[in-house]
Amino acid sequence: MQNRTEIVYVIPRPEIGGAEKQLLRLIEHLDQRRYRSTVICLDGGGTLLPDYVAIADDVIVLDRQGLFDFRTFIGLLSHIRHIRPTTVHTTLYIANLFGGWAAKLAGVPRVVVSQRGLGIDPRHGKLKRVVHAIFNGFIGTFADVRTVNSRAIADRMADHGWTDCQVIYNGILDRPVPDRGRLDALRQEFEIPSESTILTAVSRIDPKKDLATMLKAFDQVRDQHPDTYLLVAGGGFTDYHQDLVQLAHRLDIIDHLRFLGFRDDASDLLALCDISLLSSVTEGLPNAILESMLMARPVVATAVGGVPELVEDGVEGYLVPKGDSCSFASRICDLIENPVRRESMGILGRARALSEFSIQKTVARTTDIYLRRPSPQIENIAYPVHPAETAASGFHPSSIQEWAQSA
Repeated sequence: MQNRTEIVYVIPRPEIGGAEKQLLRLIEHLDQRRYRSTVICLDGGGTLLPDYVAIADDVIVLDRQGLFDFRTFIGLLSHIRHIRPTTVHTTLYIANLFGGWAAKLAGVPRVVVSQRGLGIDPRHGKLKRVVHAIFNGFIGTFADVRTVNSRAIADRMADHGWTDCQVIYNGILDRPVPDRGRLDALRQEFEIPSESTILTAVSRIDPKKDLATMLKAFDQVRDQHPDTYLLVAGGGFTDYHQDLVQLAHRLDIIDHLRFLGFRDDASDLLALCDISLLSSVTEGLPNAILESMLMARPVVATAVGGVPELVEDGVEGYLVPKGDSCSFASRICDLIENPVRRESMGILGRARALSEFSIQKTVARTTDIYLRRPSPQIENIAYPVHPAETAASGFHPSSIQEWAQSA
């Protein structure tokens, strides 16, 4: 295959996450006759690394040490200059910062940065949020195209100066609902009686997902529907998992709760359930909701981030306020008690997922960006280093471009 357009993708670490899986799907469904893909991972390791190696033309793994590792940045810049891509496409905060800046210094014609979340984390203090806002504004200055995966993120990023974001929704692959034999086998694996109601949350074990509110809601649901089970599938923070287990014991729901850890059959677990749940306090555009809709399962989810762009309240499922376990439980009980409504919402959800959120649409909208005329390159930008620092190091660049050429 000759004369293919060279695209370099920069990501932090190829771990299992929504953004990483979406990028994997994007590369897998690119027209291989037209595009050549190189993935540069800032960090070593990552569960999805073998998958990236299998589908990309080339994968380069750097070994970042600390948040702002200058050696990793220089290595990234060197690789980009050697590859000479038409476009560098970065995903997630630190990759946007490293990759976007390196691409601009290397003179890449088009720099595309992608923000995939609202950047809200219960663990972050005010200072860290301010720093994120400052760097998001900085990232926006050297990007030719800024993409987000929901209108909610676009609205938030506008506060950081990203006033021209392009919304490209996550895409899903069409697949049939698993057969009855597969679902029965899963019930047996989890020791759930054949007539019991199953709730499923495919969710990272992370404070941002607010699974404590979900467990409290589940406790209330079981007061009315004791023959109900909750499956939680996903890896994450060990200390938070321990807190949740302790909470489950205090609520006396542990016997009807299954923490499954990471599973590579998440779609099957969603097909197994009667109702899919999401209790996050912040989201971009959750793949778990899209997968639930694809499996024709109704959703009860918090109305955060891009969730209302996927689910219309009362149509494909129900939306509830974040942190409100009573509203959460009430909507779950409503669907348990109304199987016809449950089925109707599931059917509508699958139809919407297939019509509006296909991977083909995501790829088409992304490659349309790659094909657009590049913007003029930036030249002679003053390098923002304090004179005392340059004197001490013997480093006296007159411009960023001059320094980049010498790196």
